[in-house]
Amino acid sequence: MPSPRLIARLRRTALAALIALAAVLALGATSAGAASLPPEGIFEGCPLDTEMSTCLERLQAMRQGGMQVVVIPGYGASLASLSTYAAAAHALGMSVMWELSSPGWWQDPSTATSMDGQFAAYAAACGCVENGQLLAYVVHWLAAQPATYGYYAADDSMLSPGDQAGVAAYVNAIKQADPSHTVMIGAADGAQAGQYQGMADLIGTEIYPVTNASLMPVAANQDMWDSVAQTAIDAQSLANRDGKQSAFILQAFTWGDNVDDGQAIGVCSPSDTQLSCYDKLQYPSPSAQLQLRNETLLHAHPKLILWWSFPGTYGQAGSDTYSIYPTGATAAARWAGLSRAVQAPAPGATARRPRARLAVAAAASHRKKHHTRKHHRKRRKHHRKHHLRRHGRHRRRLRG
Repeated sequence: MPSPRLIARLRRTALAALIALAAVLALGATSAGAASLPPEGIFEGCPLDTEMSTCLERLQAMRQGGMQVVVIPGYGASLASLSTYAAAAHALGMSVMWELSSPGWWQDPSTATSMDGQFAAYAAACGCVENGQLLAYVVHWLAAQPATYGYYAADDSMLSPGDQAGVAAYVNAIKQADPSHTVMIGAADGAQAGQYQGMADLIGTEIYPVTNASLMPVAANQDMWDSVAQTAIDAQSLANRDGKQSAFILQAFTWGDNVDDGQAIGVCSPSDTQLSCYDKLQYPSPSAQLQLRNETLLHAHPKLILWWSFPGTYGQAGSDTYSIYPTGATAAARWAGLSRAVQAPAPGATARRPRARLAVAAAASHRKKHHTRKHHRKRRKHHRKHHLRRHGRHRRRLRG
């Protein structure tokens, strides 16, 4: 458990963080012709039961960097640890989106008992083992936490052909247990988003364009940035069609932080080591992350922007060896750059670029999607085998 001194420091920081947020929002609101800024958040995977003090310090760093929402597994820890984390987020003025994503919820019947092991703390608390009863208890319990933003219900790489009916029933069960909070599904592309758009409150469209070369300056990479803009336009159009709001998941990781990802985008080979693959690929520059956020804001009006991921930017907590995570000066520089992008004022209307080539760029983007299908099958198999929750998992779909 965290020390009283750490909790007190978090509470003292909360007021300062809220004041800083107000200043940032005021700056964005008063910029001439600027759009309003949606909340931004980031995915985390800190082990709450074993490293709570570290997890709370990381949460404080997120807040100081401008993040308003943290996405973290709502399982794999004791209920006391989850409650402590939620209370600390609330004290900092942050919200928590609880990740529940697991195919057993939608692929197995409600009478199955396939989820009681993964959500063991809840099963013990409610004395229930059947999926339907367990899901209702999980959602009721998380809904009562003061910081709850909502639920990251399903990740794109966990969704299989024919899952739509099961996912619809699963999302309905969440909404019945908690009609007040947001339910979100991550989507790899427009086709997948269209399959699930009407079910959830938000579909988070992923945009991960940076691979082994810089995308800056914009003028030298016009086709790629046009494709990013088209992705945002298409996602907003889908949301509008179904009377929903849009959301986006943007790139804060290096494609080569593991060899599978590097191979999936055609840069690394089976002969590469972790380090040799990592050295071939890039983390987005601060200017590229700012441009990515601004392209999204200029071509859509999202309710929420999330970044994948905090471990890939700030460094990991835990002992995952599947991926390479930044440390020292590299981690500090990445986090400083992302924080500047998140806290920058909204772009003015004059920042919009000409869109004459967007349709051509979108077609080029569509042709690249085949690179990641085999890769996702490998990653799902790997993580089921090793029971990893959220370290480098599932967030790897090439955009651009």
